[in-house]
Amino acid sequence: MTEENRAANAAEELARAEDCLEEARTLRAAGLRFGATSRAYYAVFHAARALLFSAGLEVVSHRGTVSLLGAHFVKTGRLSPELARTVAHMQRDREDADYGTAAVFTDAQTEKLVADAERFVVEARRLLGV
Repeated sequence: MTEENRAANAAEELARAEDCLEEARTLRAAGLRFGATSRAYYAVFHAARALLFSAGLEVVSHRGTVSLLGAHFVKTGRLSPELARTVAHMQRDREDADYGTAAVFTDAQTEKLVADAERFVVEARRLLGV
C-alpha cells in the first residue's frame, strides 16, 4: 500500500465514520434505539479502520480491527485502552441490537453509545491530524 493509498483509504473510512455518526444521532433522536446502536458502532468501526489504514494495515474482519487497533495503537500509547475497549464493547452491542431478540437498549444507554462513538471519532480525527 502506497502512502497515497493509505491517506486516501483513511480519508474514505473517516468520511464513512462521520456519515454513520450522523445516522446514529438521527436515529437516536427519533427514538430508534436499535438502529442508533448499530450505526454508532459502525461509526467507531470505520474510524478504527481509518486509523489502521493510516498505518498501512488492511483489515478483513471486525475482530481483526479490534486486535490490530490494540497492537498498533494501544500498545504504542497512541490510543487509550479505554477507547480501544469501546470498539469491542460496541461491537457486542451492535450484534445484540441487530440479532438479539431479547436485547433492550434504554434511551440513556443509547445516548451513551452515541456519545462514546463521538469521542472515538474525535480521537481518530486527532490522531489522523484532520
